[in-house]
Amino acid sequence: MTKRTLGLRISWFGLAILFAGPAQALSMLPSDEAQDLIAYKVKSGDTLLELSRKYFLSSAGISQVARINQLEDADRITVGQTLSIPRQSVKYWTSVARVMGMSCASTYTPEQGTTRLLVGTALHEGALIKVPAGCHTSLLLEDSSLMRLPSGAVLKLSTLRKNGLEKTPEIRLELASGRVELDIMKERSPFTPFEIRTPRSVMGVRGTQFRVGFSPDTQGSVVEVTEGIVKTRGSADPESVDLTQGMGVTIDRSGKASEPEALLAAPRYANFSKSPNNPSELSVKLQRTDNASSFQTDMATTANLSGLRRTQQWDSPEFKIDRLINQAMFYQVAAISKNGLLGSPALMAFCAGPVSPEQARCSAVFDAPLAEGASIAFTLNRFNGAVNQEVIRTSHLSPVNGKFAVKDLSPGHYNWSLSYPLAKGTPDPMGVHQTGAFELIALPLAAQ
Repeated sequence: MTKRTLGLRISWFGLAILFAGPAQALSMLPSDEAQDLIAYKVKSGDTLLELSRKYFLSSAGISQVARINQLEDADRITVGQTLSIPRQSVKYWTSVARVMGMSCASTYTPEQGTTRLLVGTALHEGALIKVPAGCHTSLLLEDSSLMRLPSGAVLKLSTLRKNGLEKTPEIRLELASGRVELDIMKERSPFTPFEIRTPRSVMGVRGTQFRVGFSPDTQGSVVEVTEGIVKTRGSADPESVDLTQGMGVTIDRSGKASEPEALLAAPRYANFSKSPNNPSELSVKLQRTDNASSFQTDMATTANLSGLRRTQQWDSPEFKIDRLINQAMFYQVAAISKNGLLGSPALMAFCAGPVSPEQARCSAVFDAPLAEGASIAFTLNRFNGAVNQEVIRTSHLSPVNGKFAVKDLSPGHYNWSLSYPLAKGTPDPMGVHQTGAFELIALPLAAQ
């Protein structure tokens, strides 16, 4: 078995043009003007004059709205009517992004000078984030969306703005190099921009989870959709193609997209064995995955993967566990296809048990780095097929040093959710909302 520490240099000078949607693909908008219109539903008591006083930069916005919406009488608008309002005519204030997790203590660079970021640091419009080699970081946006930036990513927060007409902030990002994983709040309005631009691509994100990468070595791109629908088109393609959940596509150096293919299924645990050279090291073997060329593992100490994290690739369907303790260690494993597409992930949690794994009682740790002074709402269910057994349901968990542990868990499959407002005293109303699932696997202490 050959191990490769993942030092993949992936650049976003890609060739894909992507638009994503929760229920249907988002049509490509014909012009910048169309993208800069706010859709506002008229409420009882609304008049254009009153809207202008509250939300417009000047009274000139009234004539603009009347012209764009072809209103015969600007004094008469109807309750329930949807008005298109130019975004540039509306008052706005700044939104923020907060550092939620970092895998190592590193220096990042905002727009003005170089600053060492810490968990909880507020980032504003214009900040340029550089993730050093070997590090990971995650950001929480004000609408509770999460961004994960692995090693080598360079991301500029070009626009972070809110206005009084929309519930979610306008977010525009520029990714100069690296890779980004997005978990976008599904309740975002389809009309409020959430865009990611690179030197050769643009994406409009609407309530979906996906990954995109570009290799400077092969000059090829990959697009992998884990939830939702993404419309993608290579620069040399005459038409776009819809990628649904569990599908992926490669784009070659000429800008031609391949036929969509199903992502490889999430790997499943098979068995384990002791290392012949190191009694404390275990080799975990996975069930056979057809058409897999290699496997990737993200290792973390917490179930929500937002803290310490290390990525490795393996040529064969197995990986090493250096030490086994009562506290579970989390391994997010995915198979990589022969075309280089990263498949659907499986999160496995390994812990030490007695000689009989069925008798094991292990603990799982969760990160809540921004919850100081706040109560956490948390649920944990153990499920077998379609049957869910509630293990924990509470609305007043208190973390210690940004973490909390759940003890006495028996092996099996679990799903969880947690949410909390930001710590008291922060000027913005952001909150954290996360969900996930894992399989807890106990290996006997005697194996060591």
